[in-house]
Amino acid sequence: MALRLSMFRAMAKAAPKPKTGATRPTKASTAPAVQPPPPAAVPGPSYDQTQAGSGTSGGGIMYQILLGMGSMFGVILAINLVSRVLGPRRITVIHKDSEGRPL
Repeated sequence: MALRLSMFRAMAKAAPKPKTGATRPTKASTAPAVQPPPPAAVPGPSYDQTQAGSGTSGGGIMYQILLGMGSMFGVILAINLVSRVLGPRRITVIHKDSEGRPL
């Protein structure tokens, strides 16, 4: 084992260093680049009290009820689809008493 380690160390010392493709920066390219200033911020729309109850706040109670019903309908359709793809369940349960006889 010791011979193997010394052989690997000798091979590692004799091998040339791999070229990674990274170049060292020259003195001319080490100067920091000047960045332009960021653009001016555009002010957003101001809040208006007349828009508070205009119906854009997420819908009313009927919207929520219909959304819930549609969601439940979609879940039922997905369960039916999975059941049809997997086919009928063919599990037969045989009940036996303590002596092993079927009931």
